[in-house]
Amino acid sequence: MVELKEITEDNFYEVIELKVNDAQEASKFVAPNVKSIAECWLYRKDENVFPYAVYNEDEIVGFLLLDLDEKEREYMIWRMMVDEKHQGRGHGRKIVETVIERAGNDKGYDVLIADYVEGNVQMKYLLESLGFKRTGFDTENNEVLMRLNIQV
Repeated sequence: MVELKEITEDNFYEVIELKVNDAQEASKFVAPNVKSIAECWLYRKDENVFPYAVYNEDEIVGFLLLDLDEKEREYMIWRMMVDEKHQGRGHGRKIVETVIERAGNDKGYDVLIADYVEGNVQMKYLLESLGFKRTGFDTENNEVLMRLNIQV
């Protein structure tokens, strides 16, 4: 079980020190967490963006950035990463399952949107295994767009 916790002064530095493995970093599959947190601050007035530290028990294992669109009733996993020391243990799946559950329980959101950088086969297989369907391709960001209809 993973838990999503607000990023605070107490865990900020731990979150920005998390990193993906060298191959993922070289492929630019995941933006640095400090960039994601900075973008939250930039878009705070126009977007409902929420950065979270992902915990497994008392240890930070990853980072999640959610974007909620109340008008479209959509949750979006904007960014997600699992620290290189914690990869391969099912944390990524648990994070997405937690978001699916939260989205279904939060004001009845109908859809969960996620994307991944073309070539990130781990994220592709994770999303497909949870029922996400490809809906398009963002050529500007080289991202495959995925969608999951949430059964409420």
